[in-house]
Amino acid sequence: MDLGYASGAFNEKQTIGQIIVDAAIGMISLVGDVTAVRDLIAVSMGLAKEPKKRESVTEWVFLVILLFALIPVIGGVIKGVGRLALRVTTKAAENVETLGDVIKFLNRIGEGDAVKWLNKLNVVEYQAQLIEKMSDFCNTMITAINQILKARVGRILPEKWQADLLRVRDGFAALQQLAARMLPQALKELDAKLRVLQALVYKGEIHTIATGTGRAEVRREAEAYLIERPLREAPKQGTRYPSLHAEEWHKTTLQRKYSKGGYPNLMRYKGKSPAFGDKDVFTDIASFSGNIIARSAREMAGSTIFRAFGNPTDLAPNGSLAAGGFWGYQKVPGSAEEWRQLSAVLDEWNGNGFLVVLHLPEDLATRMPGSHAWYGKIAEQFGSAIPAQYLKGGGEQVIINLDEMLKKELNNVGDQVKASGLATSVEINGVKAEFYPTNWQDANGVHGYSKPEGIDPPYATTTRELHDDELRSKVKERAMINAARIEHQTTTRNEQ
Repeated sequence: MDLGYASGAFNEKQTIGQIIVDAAIGMISLVGDVTAVRDLIAVSMGLAKEPKKRESVTEWVFLVILLFALIPVIGGVIKGVGRLALRVTTKAAENVETLGDVIKFLNRIGEGDAVKWLNKLNVVEYQAQLIEKMSDFCNTMITAINQILKARVGRILPEKWQADLLRVRDGFAALQQLAARMLPQALKELDAKLRVLQALVYKGEIHTIATGTGRAEVRREAEAYLIERPLREAPKQGTRYPSLHAEEWHKTTLQRKYSKGGYPNLMRYKGKSPAFGDKDVFTDIASFSGNIIARSAREMAGSTIFRAFGNPTDLAPNGSLAAGGFWGYQKVPGSAEEWRQLSAVLDEWNGNGFLVVLHLPEDLATRMPGSHAWYGKIAEQFGSAIPAQYLKGGGEQVIINLDEMLKKELNNVGDQVKASGLATSVEINGVKAEFYPTNWQDANGVHGYSKPEGIDPPYATTTRELHDDELRSKVKERAMINAARIEHQTTTRNEQ
């Protein structure tokens, strides 16, 4: 097989992902357009490279939609419908709009009763085919990577790149093993979104098209093209602020990096996190994205830190304290959306209501010499008790060893503020503390719910409706697609 670069024509500007795509693209049986296969490779590589993403049903939903493109003819139709279905939300008005786009897309690619076809669609019945396609696809990717490594270009790659290729290859082997467990779960999630659309009533939209003097008019339901943006690389889960690898099996490495005398113990708590599936993780470490930096009491001097707290709410029934381990750093949020999204504080954790802002003194290291902290970016968060919520993170936080007496006084004042609802300011051992109600009416049940699974799906798509006087040819596989849609709509003349 010609890999296209076996002669040594190696482009140094290529990424590992581009090398793999170039090698594998010609080895995959192409049913639809090449973009569908490129997208499939990009998404699957994201799972192959990130072990924790492999346990995410949401990631597998994206993958399974693209896998449909490998099923002849009808698979391409289901892939288009599936990408549109990713837009399903909890808002009925938005779902009605999505249903309209789906029907217009189906009208565009074939004839027949689109509504009836959609209502009969059962993606779960394709489970066996998809598992087989996934197995074959993984074998192809593993073969492609092995051939890269054996080719001259593979032998001249930097050692780090060769190691990356091996890691991706092993990741595809892991995906192959996981498919039988994860694909059925993903199909159920996709089926649930489609059932939302199937439960809605489509009112229809008929266009009458003038075709020219002496020719019969055409009466047609509204149609729309599917607009699919090609994917260059599969993004991290959700955003660019994924959690650090905090799984328990990294314990030795994590201890070496984050065990520091006098600093908060980042490995004190273990638990589950939706971003890591069923694995136990060190939750404090998982709350960070990117580097975690040690900051001494001297370095924390003069800083501003803040924390939200409040009374029990329907979504956070335990309420929250004014003082705790986690604090926002420097920039105090001005709105509920800014606080929720950047600080990634889930509704189930904190109902808000109040903020406490601490201005640490310049002589903090003298007054409270043990006030050391870990600093870093805040990781994205996925709801556990409320699975539909997703918050992107990206703000700054510290986990700090505040003096116990200071924390006790802050909580006492915080309780008084929660009871009275009034703002107040105090100074405790040189630390100036401001307490005040936020009065944010949209603090709970609003932010992080706007898209399916709480994530703006990178693989969702849109349509462009044909103008009411626009005539275009149907897709090339029109006759075969029509065979899957037995009920034909009435027109005075078939479109040419």
